[in-house]
Amino acid sequence: MKTLLVRPFTDTTKGDSPPLALMYLSSALKSKSLEVGLFDNCVNRNRLGDLSLKNRFVMRLADKIAEYKPDILGMTLFSGELNDIYDICGLIKRNFRSLAIALGGPHATAMPDETLSQFPECDFIIRGEGESSLADLIIALSNSISLMQVRGLSFRINGNNHHSPDADIINNLDDLPFPDRDSLIHHYKNGDYRSLAFGIPADILATSRGCPFSCHFCSKVCRIYRRRSPGNILKEIDWIIANIHPQHIQIVDDSFTIEKQRCERILTGIIDRNYPCRFSVRSRANAVNPELFKLMKRARVETIIYGLESGSQAMLKAFNKKTTVSQNIEACRMARNAGLKSVGNMLLFYPGENPKTLKETEIFIRKARPTVVKYLVLTPLPRTKIYYDAKNNGRLVGDWKVGEKPPWIKLDEFQNLATMEKIARRMFFKSFLNPLRLYWILKSYGKSFFRSPVFSCKMIYLSMRAKIKY
Repeated sequence: MKTLLVRPFTDTTKGDSPPLALMYLSSALKSKSLEVGLFDNCVNRNRLGDLSLKNRFVMRLADKIAEYKPDILGMTLFSGELNDIYDICGLIKRNFRSLAIALGGPHATAMPDETLSQFPECDFIIRGEGESSLADLIIALSNSISLMQVRGLSFRINGNNHHSPDADIINNLDDLPFPDRDSLIHHYKNGDYRSLAFGIPADILATSRGCPFSCHFCSKVCRIYRRRSPGNILKEIDWIIANIHPQHIQIVDDSFTIEKQRCERILTGIIDRNYPCRFSVRSRANAVNPELFKLMKRARVETIIYGLESGSQAMLKAFNKKTTVSQNIEACRMARNAGLKSVGNMLLFYPGENPKTLKETEIFIRKARPTVVKYLVLTPLPRTKIYYDAKNNGRLVGDWKVGEKPPWIKLDEFQNLATMEKIARRMFFKSFLNPLRLYWILKSYGKSFFRSPVFSCKMIYLSMRAKIKY
């Protein structure tokens, strides 16, 4: 039985990164001697246009399926891509009727019943971390084993939805084979994986899974925090450096610095190996210190990405963020003093937001002085506390349904979603066009702009015009 894992398109505003989740699935299946192919269409959604077989990018996907002749096709389903993946499933099923479609990822995990009901072309939902469940599904189908024995699986029988028990989480991440970069090596060599700020080629790396915190707006496939050993991580970086020669590697953990001693060991290993590339990491503002920043600087970490979220303490409390405004200011100051760039993600229009809290956020940005600021309008993601709260109190406008726009939350202080998006754009442009911030950005990322000016200009244009949402 042959499986083809597919990413039909990429995000339109963030540059292009490899499909890490699919790469992990591919290597897991290969480690069990199961036949699997991995195909990344490597096209931004804004270039994809109308989803039909007249589209050359969609035709390229159809040609790949026809060439590989899989029995199962797997895709990741994110909430924001609901309508597009629905259309892709319909196209695939109409042209490859015997092909079984399996969807996994955040949205399918959070709403398996709704996904099965709204996606008639979808045959299986893989819930949670799919490395074991997908392999068990393939083995079950090959050997006529009851699907209820495949843990973490949702499916239909005679039009009725069925859900097997949840699969066990993967506690020892060192047991996982490294992501299947080999199958996509041509994309790395062609410069398809790249970043506006960090160069070509770029790669991503996960050193942990899950997050021990419970922010009310955040949706996770699995919240339980688990980590890889420093030796296992450095071994993967060794392979990346030897085979891909990246200009930049982004460590995509929710917070790379949660366990400081482990973080220090990884950074020390990077320093000892003197890798010829740069790094960026993500962190919570209350999980850094000057000593850690000194190690980061020596390890060629250039950028730290913070979920600052708001400049209002009342809003941070509403988020259940467990940080303070003063901690956020200090975290940006420490990064700046260590010679690192900082990116601050700000979340606007959570319930409780009002003109006063927005003004506090603008004042905070002037005090904290992050290198780059991103303003995100709240989208209530499935299976989050804020989604359920808004639904229960009647403030959720719309819902996660095929054919509809993503839902939003009605706030008394603002007229409608268009008003909130307009305010977010104003705050973005006010911050971005600040002469001092423009100087910081050009000074910080000028080399990357120079390396790929056409790509950089294109990504800047898309970012400026997009209605950015969380």
